[in-house]
Amino acid sequence: MENSLNTASIGLLDPAKIEFYTNPNGFIAMKNGNEDFKRVRLTRVLPFSEPFCYIAVSDTEGKEIGIIADLSELSQAQAELVKKELDSRYYCPTVSSISEIKEKMGYFYFDVMIGSYRKIFAVRDISRNIKQLQNGAIIITDVDGNRFLIPDIHAIGSKSRRKIEPYLY
Repeated sequence: MENSLNTASIGLLDPAKIEFYTNPNGFIAMKNGNEDFKRVRLTRVLPFSEPFCYIAVSDTEGKEIGIIADLSELSQAQAELVKKELDSRYYCPTVSSISEIKEKMGYFYFDVMIGSYRKIFAVRDISRNIKQLQNGAIIITDVDGNRFLIPDIHAIGSKSRRKIEPYLY
């Protein structure tokens, strides 16, 4: 099969034909050829394994417009605009160390450092809300739906690692 046939069948957007911009209300918008989408929503298809590839673009009603295969195919300015929007949507602080994990009344309270800031958050149903990825990263989701990232379980130090290891399944 030709590459263009594959591209069309899975809805990939042509980087040469799209242009992202900020609309007057401060939201991200996109032109695709002659079509102007005054506001779009960007979603990572593979948020953990390929955060800058396969970015789905949808309109405000959730109808998919297409997929950006790789942000590196966009100009630097365009890629930065898209990354800024994705960063605001996928804010995920990085845990640098774990001071303590305590269980109380069915909740697990994590006392962690995020850079130089101390953060305490609660996790319920720990078996569903701590996920270890194939690359050694760990995603922790708290009771409010906030996500916290440990990029590499082996890089956080042995004391922190020993505190979280009993909860990794």
